[in-house]
Amino acid sequence: MNIIPKTSFIAILIAIAAGVTSPAFAAQDRDGDGVPDTSEPLIHSDPLNPDTDGDGINDLKDDKPTFATNPLAAGGPSAPFVVKEALVENNFDVVLKKDAPDHLEVQVLNPTATDLAGFSIYYTIQDKESGTTEAYFATLPGFTVPAHGGARIHFDDTGLPGHFRANPNSIYKTTQAAKVFTVSIKTNGYSPITVTIKKDAGGAETAD
Repeated sequence: MNIIPKTSFIAILIAIAAGVTSPAFAAQDRDGDGVPDTSEPLIHSDPLNPDTDGDGINDLKDDKPTFATNPLAAGGPSAPFVVKEALVENNFDVVLKKDAPDHLEVQVLNPTATDLAGFSIYYTIQDKESGTTEAYFATLPGFTVPAHGGARIHFDDTGLPGHFRANPNSIYKTTQAAKVFTVSIKTNGYSPITVTIKKDAGGAETAD
């Protein structure tokens, strides 16, 4: 379970109090969630996303701003897609044909005769040294896997098609410990597919 240190809440209160008397400081809340940009790293939240974990609760009001409860219900028909590959390190950009910075990347294959859309994803990150766990939920608007084809889901900060925002203050980016990712993906009306990925100790913010 992700526990936010008491000192983090104190730092937030101090920062908010400073913002009341300093308009310039108060303006540095780019996502408008009530948590100043300078305080977001203290609770590992995203300064450009007012709901970092995707659970529908504003970060300032969220007791666990980086831990969403899994909303992907089990049951239903088997998924019509296949997870071909899941990476969190040693990533490769198949378009540019070169190494890419470490990030969560999932390749989905569609063996059916119909394009698939309506995807959502839930993933957890566990720090193997501290035991801290973060959990994120996201819908994937615009992501489609063509019939008899494949597509890749990326969580990074490039803004390219098929790329979705990743939290830059996540433990994935801020600690060097080994980690375990558990990733569940589903499309509307079907059961999710879940895969587990291990990341070796070492940095996640630069290309390998």
